[in-house]
Amino acid sequence: MRFVAAFLVFVCHACVLGYFHPDVAASLQTYAFTSGWLGVEFFFVLSGFVLTWSVSEGESRTRMWRRRLVKVYPNHVVTWFAALALAIWAGQSVDLVKALPSLLLVHTWLPRADLIISINVVTWSLACDLLFYLAFPFLYGLVRRIPAERLWTAVAAVVAVIAVLPAVALAVLPGTPALPGQEMSLTQNWFLVSFPPTRALDFVLGILMARIVVTGRWIRLGWAPALLILVAAFGLQMYLWPTVYGLTAPVALPLALLIAAVAVADHRGRFSPFRSRVLIRLGEISYASYLVHFLVLSYSHIAFGADRTWDTPSALFLVTALFGVTTLLAWLLTRFVEEPAMRAWAGARAVRPAPLPEARSPEPTT
Repeated sequence: MRFVAAFLVFVCHACVLGYFHPDVAASLQTYAFTSGWLGVEFFFVLSGFVLTWSVSEGESRTRMWRRRLVKVYPNHVVTWFAALALAIWAGQSVDLVKALPSLLLVHTWLPRADLIISINVVTWSLACDLLFYLAFPFLYGLVRRIPAERLWTAVAAVVAVIAVLPAVALAVLPGTPALPGQEMSLTQNWFLVSFPPTRALDFVLGILMARIVVTGRWIRLGWAPALLILVAAFGLQMYLWPTVYGLTAPVALPLALLIAAVAVADHRGRFSPFRSRVLIRLGEISYASYLVHFLVLSYSHIAFGADRTWDTPSALFLVTALFGVTTLLAWLLTRFVEEPAMRAWAGARAVRPAPLPEARSPEPTT
């Protein structure tokens, strides 16, 4: 599922970075942006779900933080310096004072575009992830205190807040100047998309959904119906674009339902379309793919001709080839940076996660 989400983000940027003729690009814009937002929203919800699903009872906060930081930072540092070198090669002006916050992953706490999209544009989401990981032991502790029978009520409360936040952004935050092609200001977009505390709601939703599954409170919803619900929500998201209501609110709960439904199917040994060996390996390199894909797309376009566009067949060929380059670089980054760093510095898990109740062997019958 990580690979599918990362691919949606790749498609988004491939459609908006100038490869297609402007008329074609304009017709793809709605699909591109909503696909990209869907992919990132998925990662935020999934982070909460997976950390909760695989939590090691007895593992210290410092050990958990070390494992997550080692997972995130080595790839980020390598691609950050690669992006810096590419920017210098392309003759782009680089202000290191404005660039350094992105290296430290603290660059999305203020509504300043020159900070949020500096050096490697996609790292804004890593700044949100950093807050998630630092806060996880405390958030998980709070969620664990919620009685199992009230977990769905907590989910409804979090989803309600996510749904209300766009109205809050319109009522409280300045609406001008508007972002090009969107019916919102930079400040409103920042508050709903890039501000880490706001996006922590998606992370908490994932934590709650994992607790629902672990405590045996999951409803009888298969992955196929959950996927259909997500498709319908995605259609609503496109209909509401480019307003603040079309960013993430329509798809938060459907994504959480799909993630949980697929996890339950995997756990119970039922069919899942995401469990093939190839998809699993592509999922393992999806973080690296996410980090390198924008650099590949944007600087390849500069190399080919910054103002050049192509007809649709040629653009599709170029984008497909660049996806292959992205996948190769992602594999190299995972193989020679992420995995060695994890082996050297992450440390072993203190305690393996306990099996879920459904996984325990039945009592023998007589």
